[in-house]
Amino acid sequence: MSGLRYAHDHLQAEWQRLQDQWALTLERWRDVVCQRFEREYWQEYERTILPALQQMEHLDEVIAQARREVK
Repeated sequence: MSGLRYAHDHLQAEWQRLQDQWALTLERWRDVVCQRFEREYWQEYERTILPALQQMEHLDEVIAQARREVK
């Protein structure tokens, strides 16, 4: 497993863990501060993490292809 693949898998697992924890948090925390946090931070995470994971997958594929072509 490449270092990039390991980083991707680790980020994906931690993102899932964070999403699960956020869902639990929302069961008890619903006020103006929560809404502000969600708007100013959480939504940004959602917009950036998945594209980052996709780009990491793509980059890993490109690197793997380049390694095959060099051999």
